[in-house]
Amino acid sequence: QMSRFLRVFVPLGHVLRTSFAGVQARWASSSHSEQTSVAQPDMKVLLLPALQDNYMYLLVDEDTREAAIVDPVEPDKVVAAVKKEGVKLTTVLTTHHHWDHSGGNEKLAKMVSGLTVCGGDDRIGALNKKVGHGDKFKIGNLNVKCLFTPCHTSGHICYYITGQEGEDPAVFTGDTLFVAGCGRFFEGTPDNMYKALVEI
Repeated sequence: QMSRFLRVFVPLGHVLRTSFAGVQARWASSSHSEQTSVAQPDMKVLLLPALQDNYMYLLVDEDTREAAIVDPVEPDKVVAAVKKEGVKLTTVLTTHHHWDHSGGNEKLAKMVSGLTVCGGDDRIGALNKKVGHGDKFKIGNLNVKCLFTPCHTSGHICYYITGQEGEDPAVFTGDTLFVAGCGRFFEGTPDNMYKALVEI
């Protein structure tokens, strides 16, 4: 049975939730510098503003209080959010090697010992767990499935997260999918992007 909703976390901090009529009002009322969160019984996602127009995402398993950070370009903000939330940061989920997504990995790995730094490209700083399409692992009780979506970069990975039965899944798309389009084709073709957006 399919979930009723899929939360898609895309750059610029916008959260798409299919069949949710109030989403436009939520987008219009938020600003980039504002930290916000999306919560449900099994997981919580904090949207952390980064740089001038980007976001990092702190994914928290509500049962175990274990956490992962998606694209931690500003490590000091990540560590502050981890302390404020009282969670244990164990994992970095890196979507791709561009500096505005992975540029904080090495510093964060020095600030928080024992981090597992995931990604699909050897050009990612501090990488110690290379992942590919269909790879699965856990963040606490949350299930992570890696989706290989090359085109913006040749090693781009999206992370599909599921938790308790009946709860909405989430996906972190990096620069594959934006609110109003898709990422630039730096290292791929239109066919690659079509497959990433339609077939995967």
